[in-house]
Amino acid sequence: MSERLGEAESILDKKEISIKDYKRFREIGRLIKIEEQLYFASFDEALHLRLPEIAQKEGNWDWLEAEDEE
Repeated sequence: MSERLGEAESILDKKEISIKDYKRFREIGRLIKIEEQLYFASFDEALHLRLPEIAQKEGNWDWLEAEDEE
């Protein structure tokens, strides 16, 4: 596993994630190599499950990036 994928996984493993974690996760997604995209997709699905957790903590969804607004 690459260092970037390891960082993405460590974000998901956190007990509580923040907007900063979310933004970094999205940045990692833009930086990974093509051959890592399929593996990253499973992490991306896990992140989607945690988005309501961040929204509840923030009290809104204004921080959501366009790729997640659908």
